[in-house]
Amino acid sequence: MGGYNSSTNVFEVTDCRGIKISCSEETWFGKILGSRPYMKNWLPLVKKAIEKPHFICRDVEKENREIYYYFHQYKENKYIKIVIKLGSNNKGYLIAAFPTDSGKDGEKIIWTRSNN
Repeated sequence: MGGYNSSTNVFEVTDCRGIKISCSEETWFGKILGSRPYMKNWLPLVKKAIEKPHFICRDVEKENREIYYYFHQYKENKYIKIVIKLGSNNKGYLIAAFPTDSGKDGEKIIWTRSNN
């Protein structure tokens, strides 16, 4: 994808539950910025959304994915949505990040900041 390396990480952070989440060059530069160039300065926000989300949901379609939501106003959207693919050994991989105004029907909240 555009010459970006899928094995080189742009960042690795630990989420609110102790899961190590990484983001590859290919995902950040190729996929996220490739389709949403306005997010080029959002890297600190994306990391913060993973480390301190307001709530986390289980994905509707894929059971190995979780969705992190962080309140962030951008135009009409009120959240930044982070999609994480869960791997083995307490690791996860960022696969998407974008602003949204709501979650997807059927998502179930599995973690909230207020409960922890």
